[in-house]
Amino acid sequence: MKIIKTIVVLALFGGVALFGAKLYTQNQSDELSGTIDQLNPLVGKGEVYVKTKKADSINSYGITTYKQQTFDKNGKQKELTFTAAHELTTDRFLKIYNKGAHVETYEEVSVQDVPEKALQQLNK
Repeated sequence: MKIIKTIVVLALFGGVALFGAKLYTQNQSDELSGTIDQLNPLVGKGEVYVKTKKADSINSYGITTYKQQTFDKNGKQKELTFTAAHELTTDRFLKIYNKGAHVETYEEVSVQDVPEKALQQLNK
C-alpha cells in the first residue's frame, strides 16, 4: 500500500510540474523555454506565420537569429525566436512549425498560402 501511495504522489507531482512548466513557458520565447516545451508532452504542436525582417543578430559562423511576432491561422499572436543558417530575404512569408516556444522547422510560403487572419495581422 505504501508503494502505491508513493507512485500516486510522484505521478501527481510530475503532472503538476509539467503543467507548471507549460504555464511558465506560455508567453516566453527564449532558448530555455523552447527546450522545456520541446520535452513537455502537455505542449501541443502548431503552425504560425511570419513575414521575414532583417536579422536581430548574426554570430561569427553566419547563424542568424530572429525574434518576431508570429500569428496562427486565427490571427492569435505569439513571439518566437528562431535561427537560420544564413540571412533570410526580407519581406517573405514563412510557415513555422513549432511546439510552444520550440521552433521545429520552417518553410517559405507564398502569400496565397498564409491564412487570411494571419495575413491581416502580418500586413499591419
